[in-house]
Amino acid sequence: MSPHAPDGPVERTVQLTGGSTFTVSIPKGWAQERDIGPGTGLSIYPFEDRLVVAAGPDGDRAATLDADRLGADVLRRRVRAAYAAGADEITVRSPTGLGAEKRRAATSAVTELVGVQVAGETDAELTVRSLLDSTEVSPAETVDQLRGLVVPMHREAVEAVVADDAALAEHVAARDDDVDRLFALVCRQFYRVLGDVREADRLEAGRLEALTRFRVARYLERVADHAERVADVAARQPAAPSPAVGDRLKKLAAGARGVLTAALDGETTAALERRAEIRPELDALDRRLYDDGGEAAYLYGRAVESVRRTAENGGNVAEAYSLLRVGDD
Repeated sequence: MSPHAPDGPVERTVQLTGGSTFTVSIPKGWAQERDIGPGTGLSIYPFEDRLVVAAGPDGDRAATLDADRLGADVLRRRVRAAYAAGADEITVRSPTGLGAEKRRAATSAVTELVGVQVAGETDAELTVRSLLDSTEVSPAETVDQLRGLVVPMHREAVEAVVADDAALAEHVAARDDDVDRLFALVCRQFYRVLGDVREADRLEAGRLEALTRFRVARYLERVADHAERVADVAARQPAAPSPAVGDRLKKLAAGARGVLTAALDGETTAALERRAEIRPELDALDRRLYDDGGEAAYLYGRAVESVRRTAENGGNVAEAYSLLRVGDD
């Protein structure tokens, strides 16, 4: 660092130039250390309680993956991770030539993501580009889409157990992939807001809001995972549960979803109260299953635990939104 380029905030006084223009000077050494010079474009953004100066035009974020150093499964996960981290272009490269297995792994990852497609392909590399316009879908809208998937998934999973409907259980499990796609999109939005204040401006989401939406999306993704686990019980049980167990499970599952939906609706106090009320009822059903035993008691115990986790995640959503409101005060 140049001795003339202080590594920290630079205080300057706004000057009036020509009677109609305000100007702010920037120390030469400080600017040069940050690749700012004559002709450099600067954008000034209002951000929360301050102004932020961003240098240079918007540019695409690119990531390159060396397929020769990665197995097919790891390559697939790396493509997803690069997307979630905000990359606009992802290149999978192999100087020795992409084999069929790794090419399939990369293209398979593309089908699991929102708004991307294969833009170019040769023997040695495959290029994936994002088609997303950040102004079209906000983190809040993506979370709403997740809600529209997750709540019905959970309800249908419990119905599959009570009715012993293996086809419905299979349908629930298949929808988990759609939840994963939307969660990856929320991750992408979150990391882009963290990395570039201009993205926050375009998405109309501050960092606290982006963090909150990310946390809520994570809790919804976990609820979807528990719905899938309940659906697995339906697929594995030897027969439908007794009416006493089935009716009780269905009622408590509805109560757990009530915690979640109240939290998502902004009724945080009601959500936390409902979570406290349902906990002892779930404990009672769990003890009943343990005492009664039976061929499928352990399966229904797993379903009860997933319902419990749904209620807990609903409470976590309420707590996350409570922090967001505190930050807005």
